[in-house]
Amino acid sequence: MGITQRYTFPKTMRLSSKKEIDALFVNGKAFTLGPFRVFYLIQAAMGDSPSCRVVISVPKKHHKRAVVRNLIRRRTRESYRLYYPSLLARTVKSSHASLSFLCLYLPHEILTYRDIESKMQALLERLSQILEKSGHFSIPAAD
Repeated sequence: MGITQRYTFPKTMRLSSKKEIDALFVNGKAFTLGPFRVFYLIQAAMGDSPSCRVVISVPKKHHKRAVVRNLIRRRTRESYRLYYPSLLARTVKSSHASLSFLCLYLPHEILTYRDIESKMQALLERLSQILEKSGHFSIPAAD
């Protein structure tokens, strides 16, 4: 019997520490793809398990109503949850890296789920390429 794919978004995949989010802006790199401005930081994995942590942000400046911000955030999070295992998980695991990134939603209009989904696929593929180009990290030896 084959291994079934788990499409989950557990709390361990969420980036919530203010210190780590600030580090993304200070030490990380950025690119814009579709409706997203992405800030990312690649580090050597702590311990033996590589990880990928994400935060999704919709500025109050562009969308005043919380209902609209939550709708956009839910659509983005759902597309991430569905495409992460097939597009980015394998690269993160093989690179022995810890990837943290922030997706900032830029447009003033509300995009449909299909539009957000297609842009999220492109975003995850781009992050996978960046991880591959950044080189493979080796786990530091204990002294």
